[in-house]
Amino acid sequence: MMNMSDTRKWLAALLASCLLFLLCMPRTNANEASPSSAEVLEQLIDPLMKEEMSKLHIPGAAVVITQGERIMYSKGYGFADLEQQVPVNPASTLFRLGSLTKSFTATAAMQLVEEGKLSLHDDINAALKDYQVNGNYGPITLHHLLTHTAGLDVSMYERDNRQGLIPQWSTDTVRTYLERQPTVFAPGSKFLYSNSGIGLVGSVIEQVSGLPLNDYLRERLFQPLGMSSANLNLPQDRTKLAKSYTYTDNGYQVVPYSGIHFPGAGAVNMTPNDFAPYMIAHLSNGYFHGQSLLKPETVRMMHAKQFSSHERMYGIGYGFFRSETVNGVPYLWANGGIDGFNSKMVLIPSHSIGIFITANTGDSGMEMHGKVVHAISQMIDSKVARKPLSPLESSGSAIKELEGRYELHLAAEHGWAKGLRLLGSVPYTVEAKDDRTLVVTGLFQNDGQQMIRKEFTQVDERFFQEVGGEEQLYFHKEQGRWTLTGPMNFSIPRTASFESGSVLLALYVVPGILFTLIPLLWIVRYAIRQWRKQSHSISVVIPIIALLQSIFFIVQFIYGNGEILYGYSQFYQVVVASMPLISSAAAVYFLIRIFTAKELDRWKAVNVGIAVLTLLYTAYLFYWNFLSVHYS
Repeated sequence: MMNMSDTRKWLAALLASCLLFLLCMPRTNANEASPSSAEVLEQLIDPLMKEEMSKLHIPGAAVVITQGERIMYSKGYGFADLEQQVPVNPASTLFRLGSLTKSFTATAAMQLVEEGKLSLHDDINAALKDYQVNGNYGPITLHHLLTHTAGLDVSMYERDNRQGLIPQWSTDTVRTYLERQPTVFAPGSKFLYSNSGIGLVGSVIEQVSGLPLNDYLRERLFQPLGMSSANLNLPQDRTKLAKSYTYTDNGYQVVPYSGIHFPGAGAVNMTPNDFAPYMIAHLSNGYFHGQSLLKPETVRMMHAKQFSSHERMYGIGYGFFRSETVNGVPYLWANGGIDGFNSKMVLIPSHSIGIFITANTGDSGMEMHGKVVHAISQMIDSKVARKPLSPLESSGSAIKELEGRYELHLAAEHGWAKGLRLLGSVPYTVEAKDDRTLVVTGLFQNDGQQMIRKEFTQVDERFFQEVGGEEQLYFHKEQGRWTLTGPMNFSIPRTASFESGSVLLALYVVPGILFTLIPLLWIVRYAIRQWRKQSHSISVVIPIIALLQSIFFIVQFIYGNGEILYGYSQFYQVVVASMPLISSAAAVYFLIRIFTAKELDRWKAVNVGIAVLTLLYTAYLFYWNFLSVHYS
């Protein structure tokens, strides 16, 4: 039997042996796959950044990579200010992060959920004091808002301001939006990316905490994490704020700074290095250098799948989108864009890796960002067993039924911004290659602004996985028409040829051009009659009708369409937007006069045609909410 002294010696020897065993153990695949040093990352990232920045005309960028509790890699590329040749410094150059703000807002909301001040699944109206949300399709909850499934209409009209102003409180902005634009589908039924939804969350945080959102974030997130440069307001001294640019044949043009009226959805700016603690906290169960941002179970809830259109889709959490590398390693991501700035965050929890990339041009989309993330994920995938695809056989007729043109329209269903649908859409062409493979041509979030052709294999009923890639597609019917869900998580309806964006745009532009030509033709006709000294009169009503329509069309095309983001003046809403209505009233009067007149007019058919076109065109403008009175 061992005495106490022998027991202590035996335990010490056992502990020493265990420690020696742990130190000598071979590294796991996860450790082998992780980037080993800043030098390795620099050799990987430097040539890629230089090539992409040159090809895509990106003036400046920064890359920050964290692992564990430290910044492993931080480097600036190019210039924050081309005119002054100021280089990008990730420790001091401020970048605007746009929609990455949504992740901070989600984190702040979850802090209040932890404290019992907010509920994820109760009607959000219970937390609101200054206004109420009219959920005409059913109650809206915080869960719906954080997963972009609340059914709120797209917010585009008067979303921004040119003065760079950020409202201290969100109440007035959110109340005005809710009065203008009711909900458009049942909460929880599908995904629709929503600035207004997360903007509403920011307002909820203000009403529950009693603090402006900027103050709350500074006290509860930014200061505890040491993010000293982070702020929702644009700095008064903008010498450290990077300029953003757009590239044309005339070279680089500066993009002006604007303010956003939903600060919780996209207002934050900070240095790239200051973004690192946020990634570290979310990769470390809510802790950063001993500071607790969230409880571990809350972090897991934010990262978990909270909504997806199909059970096999990656889905969305709270403040994070979910995805997987080609070989099946899960990761979280979020993008942000504002005023030409483009940023991307990627978290790979299994390897405690955080990636942040930002650039001061938006022309290239996320192409460069996606390539950097892909290069790093390949290092991880190289040590991970390849994820097999298990194709599902189906009949040729079943897969061919999915063929067609699908169009994504980011336009409101109510208010002035409804007409944006006529001005642009993102088309997706779906073709069947064989009984289990589709070929889809369109825009994908990591491939920039170019149309890409990708192949997808069916792995479940009407559910497809990209061959050699990460994208997923799911086809289902909404209101009797096939809908494609997948690219950027949107639900994209199949469109018939007569309702395609190009046809709708032609119906808007062609009559407008015609009305612009009619007064000129009438002037020529009048001049000819005067030259020939013909006695009978020529009607002045038709040129007046056409002139009113043409003035509206020209002003709307040159000014109105570009002004939707900033809102219209009272003069524009009352006077300019009423011109087609006045024109139509004149057309009705003219038609009555034509059909009650006793004398013959050889121009009767032409005059009737122009008057009828005026009425039809005004009805078309009315349906798309271009006029001072709206259809919806």
